[in-house]
Amino acid sequence: MSTTASDHGDERQSPSEAVVSSVAAHKGVDEVALPPLYEALDPDALDALFTGPAGTDGRVTFDYAGCRVECTSDGRVDVRDAAS
Repeated sequence: MSTTASDHGDERQSPSEAVVSSVAAHKGVDEVALPPLYEALDPDALDALFTGPAGTDGRVTFDYAGCRVECTSDGRVDVRDAAS
């Protein structure tokens, strides 16, 4: 199963916030039930990578809370079960 999110409505979330909310939605749990994102990667570095003045074109893939997460520079967050 895979969940893809983009921009999350009118209020654009930071990449790190989008990861947490997307993984929570994928797993069907509340965001506070997930482990801290910093246990998987540096949330500030992820935000800086895709929201800085120059903006980076690319993608980052990592494992978080039993899921494989891919963030892209266009704001998409793709979440899959890690076993997939």
